[in-house]
Amino acid sequence: MRRAARARAIVAALAGSSLLAACGEHVPPVGGWTEGRDHRWRALDVAGAAARAAAARAGFTALPAARTGVTHRNDVDDEHALKNRDLLIGAGAAVADVDGDGLPDLFLASVERPAALYRNLGGFRFEDATAASGLRIDSLSVGAAFADVDRDGDADLLVGTHGGAVMLWTNDGQGHFTDATAASGLVGGYGATTLTLADVEGDGDLDLYVATYKVRNALDRYPPQQRAFDQVVTKTATGFAVRPEWQAEYRIEDRPDLGGIVRSQRADPDLFFLNDGAGRFTRAPIAGPRFRDAAGRPLAAEPDFFTLAARFHDVNGDGAPDLYVCNDFEDPDQFWLNDGAGNFRLAPDAALAATSNTCMSVDFADVDRDGTEDLFTADMLSPARAARQQGIPTHTPLPKTIGPARDRPQWMRNMLHVNRGDGTWAQLADFAGVAATDWTWGSAFLDIDLDGFEDLITVSGHRWDIRDADTFDRIRNAFPRVPWDREQGEFPRLATRNIVLRNGGDVSFSPMPDGWGLGAEPAISQGIALADFDLDGDLDAVVTRLDDAAAIFRNDATAPRLAVRLAGDPTGARITVTGGGLPLQTKELGAGGAYLSGHEPLATFAAVRDSALTIHVRWRDGRTTEVADARADRLYEIRPSAAPAPAPPIGAVTMPSALFADATALLGGHRHVETAFDDFRRQPLLPERFSQLGPALAWMDADGDGREDLLVGSGAGGALTALVQTGSRFRAVPGPRAAGDLGALVPVPDGRGGERLAVAQANYEMATLDEALAMPAVLGVGVAGGRFGAATPLAGGDTASVGAITVGDVNGDGRLDLFVGARVVGGAWPVPARSRLLLGQPDGTYAPDAANAGALGALGLVTGAVLADLTGDGAPELVVAAEFGPVRVLVNERGRLRDATSALGLDGVRSRWHGLTVGDFDGDGRLDLVATSFGRNLPWGASPERPHVLYAGRFGGASLGLVFARADSAQGPEMPLEGFSRLGLAFPALRTQVPTYKDFAARSVAALFGDEAKAAVRVGATTYDHTLFLNRGDRFDARALPATAQRAPAFGVSTGDFDGDGHEDLFLAQNLHPTEIATMRLDAGVGLVLLGDGTGGFRALGVRESGVAIHGDMRGSAVADFDGDARLDVAVGVNGGITTLWRNVTGTPGVRVRVAGPAGNPRGVGTVLWLEGESWRGPARAVTAGSGHWSTDGGTLVLARPAAARTLVVRDGGGRLRRLPLPAPGADLVVR
Repeated sequence: MRRAARARAIVAALAGSSLLAACGEHVPPVGGWTEGRDHRWRALDVAGAAARAAAARAGFTALPAARTGVTHRNDVDDEHALKNRDLLIGAGAAVADVDGDGLPDLFLASVERPAALYRNLGGFRFEDATAASGLRIDSLSVGAAFADVDRDGDADLLVGTHGGAVMLWTNDGQGHFTDATAASGLVGGYGATTLTLADVEGDGDLDLYVATYKVRNALDRYPPQQRAFDQVVTKTATGFAVRPEWQAEYRIEDRPDLGGIVRSQRADPDLFFLNDGAGRFTRAPIAGPRFRDAAGRPLAAEPDFFTLAARFHDVNGDGAPDLYVCNDFEDPDQFWLNDGAGNFRLAPDAALAATSNTCMSVDFADVDRDGTEDLFTADMLSPARAARQQGIPTHTPLPKTIGPARDRPQWMRNMLHVNRGDGTWAQLADFAGVAATDWTWGSAFLDIDLDGFEDLITVSGHRWDIRDADTFDRIRNAFPRVPWDREQGEFPRLATRNIVLRNGGDVSFSPMPDGWGLGAEPAISQGIALADFDLDGDLDAVVTRLDDAAAIFRNDATAPRLAVRLAGDPTGARITVTGGGLPLQTKELGAGGAYLSGHEPLATFAAVRDSALTIHVRWRDGRTTEVADARADRLYEIRPSAAPAPAPPIGAVTMPSALFADATALLGGHRHVETAFDDFRRQPLLPERFSQLGPALAWMDADGDGREDLLVGSGAGGALTALVQTGSRFRAVPGPRAAGDLGALVPVPDGRGGERLAVAQANYEMATLDEALAMPAVLGVGVAGGRFGAATPLAGGDTASVGAITVGDVNGDGRLDLFVGARVVGGAWPVPARSRLLLGQPDGTYAPDAANAGALGALGLVTGAVLADLTGDGAPELVVAAEFGPVRVLVNERGRLRDATSALGLDGVRSRWHGLTVGDFDGDGRLDLVATSFGRNLPWGASPERPHVLYAGRFGGASLGLVFARADSAQGPEMPLEGFSRLGLAFPALRTQVPTYKDFAARSVAALFGDEAKAAVRVGATTYDHTLFLNRGDRFDARALPATAQRAPAFGVSTGDFDGDGHEDLFLAQNLHPTEIATMRLDAGVGLVLLGDGTGGFRALGVRESGVAIHGDMRGSAVADFDGDARLDVAVGVNGGITTLWRNVTGTPGVRVRVAGPAGNPRGVGTVLWLEGESWRGPARAVTAGSGHWSTDGGTLVLARPAAARTLVVRDGGGRLRRLPLPAPGADLVVR
């Protein structure tokens, strides 16, 4: 009865309000409803938007308090803050229509003032209705949320207080509130922060999670000497324990992600309450049956973490609200997945690779509009290099372990986790440009410019910048000492400009000037709540600020829009809007969950005028409502449909069967062996370890049965392994033990008409130069009968460690010659080294090629190499990728190699390349190039205008020093990217020459190092994109691979027509784990399939389409049709991990072709093949040995065979063409 009366009251209020009519300013019309099935709509007042459209202005306008009437402040006295720093975490805002007049009203919390309720009068005029409403919250209010907890159809108010009650104020529907806290069952006495509500059990009422911090921090209660580690912790017979008198304040825990046993301060436990439907709550312990860890075990104790925010949201599309809990300091975030019945389990380790260290807030959105939910967490990293260099990090990172990640490290940066659709998320904050937004508190996704993609709002600032390194040093060195309980007050105020980032639609965000109006003035901004205060269909904002009044911002969006409000309880409902040529738009409505705050339960979407849209609502109980023919510039109020109808999971799309199936089990669990080596002991400023570059792979018939077997390299101390096909599985055959890390694997002639394996052997880890020189650079290992033979040297030792090797008939004598690429000199990176070409001899040995020694001396540090015919004359060109250089092409002129890099237009694209392959990606018959690098998901970048630069020199020391640098602007000087502390350790003279962190941050490399910088070797990269180079005959045109490919570094790159459509595709083996200590693992990839379109374009397949998901540090990849079904399969090596195999199961079968060459070239390396028809030609495919990341594909090629194909065209190493008829479908073709 009360719900029906409430509905009638709303209708009457919307028809006309005497109070609104009496308001002096223009009030948007709120009548004119048109009824439809399960909905009604009315036109929005977009006159203001139309006027702004003439000026083409979008964004926000700050409205002065004199206009809005909102003067409420959140002030905290300095003396109080010095005694209790946790009072500075802010006070929030919550928005809802509390009196049923159709206008959203505003509640504002305050720590040291009474909380306030402002009634919306329309036209951005508000009046203080606190007293009239019956609310009385005198102080210490922090978090707030509106929600209908008693199911009577109106917005009740929940307020979390600092040290007091979690308060419930029930609403009578007219905006009058009654304090129902005593009868509610809500307990208090904790440092409550953010409140979030959802129907976790699916029983129709809203349950409550209260995030808590701490009433008073131990750092403010006890002097440092009293809370010192040895005063708090005692040694026991089995380890360490907290002394009894300190157990209420501290705990000891085993944290592998923090280096082992750590002492942590206890905070207050979070609170979880189940609602009985009438607004009476029962606390359910988190250390109880409803919450379990990732392994399914109940928690041993209530989590007592410093929690700043928590938010319910359905992240996996099953309709049930999941829960993300943001924890400060070293306390791990908690990502709880709901089983649908209100039972939660921590997400598995693989779900998120890393989290924010000081997580302040979380929000969710489908940022790439692929139908799955992504999540953003806020931290406190500054976007300005100088500010970062003046701050002390909030955590101490640890060296990365070898093999699969066994932890979920925390980093002081925002995180953007993009949903892969398989229960895991890729962390792409750097790729997206959202990693750093200053000391951020609140964050919110909102489509500000109404283009169909949700933009990101962040608000920031702090009373004291307690990370300021110079202030920290001054306090530490002051005499007399600053009293311990006054130290915080010595730090500078940190008033910042709020940062708003526009979503470019491809998971790339760009900062808008002045924060699109939200950051025009510096302030200490903390909470943000969104609401359509003026009923024009876009969401305005209220931002709560410390030491200032809350600010109201009008949204000045100019584009057409669609607003959706849900009748009844909207919490947990998912709204999806399709049509109009716009991307799929979706929004889930929640209650609370914003930092200390709660938004109005209204969703706005982009629209197109004169174009029909469809609105689909899936309610929390599974019912669905659909509105067809929805139009722009309208507000739709949608009701649940009468009949319950379970909907398919949100975001679930009927997908074709995946291209690949995981066949890794066939390999018997083979794992790459990698032994730890401390690269940084020799060169502390290396960007990553060069001791973890394997394994490489090679397909070859190791036992003569005609089937492809897989050879896998090893780290030092492990064994070269042959995985030999036996029946339906592979049998591991160990080979010679590796004295050094094994690099490239390339089958070469054995001098008797067969093949053996050339194995590169790295001397990088050798302790002395003599040991390095004594180690053969390339071994020849016999492989026959499924067994390994003896290993003999093919290339002698050198000062440089070898990586890439490749073979081809360079001098045209019918025998394969061997290129040996110099990868790195141990302890002297990036000093260039000498690569070599060795000429094949009749007996299978190799001799130095003196004629080409000069041309190979300037290649730099070679990372990848391939010999292939790029000019069509039958002679192979040498193509090399290297550190800090272009992809180089050495044209073969009758056995003499001439560097044509500049003439071919390749010189301007410089990178730290990794892998290299060839393929005819545009179908013109010429072989193109693809080189892999680091991609764009990096804390640094590179461009021609602002290259990423490395200075290598002495810098006052005896050993080689490294300084990475980049200009802050295109015209600016090159500034060091490392911090003062790290460079000061490497170059101690800096500590005496540079007085402060601020001074260091202002100095360029030239100003810091003077003549030493001038004398240093300077190299640089202009891009880190994985790049396609299209062969135009007289030049190469560079084209970045699709943005999705740039989300992770890649090493292995393999060419093949995986789907059998007649266009060449690519596979990328991704990630780089062993970065230097201050750089997070670059691990957003899971192995990527790129389908070619035959014109040089590619489409990236997601995990559900490709079927490939490799969570590890991938290196070499190699393709082969191992099962003989005329489809190309892929093997991928993982550093320190399981070797993986992916069987192609849905590609269209092609024709299998094997080249049977002479004794000096059994595989026919250098042969180029393609299929032809009367008016059709397929892409050219080259036979190579040694490409990608040091790997070799199978000897049997698979070419797509469309109906038009009639002939196989073969171009041999002499440039001669032959045309062979195709065999019957299903039969193999052998070219002799």
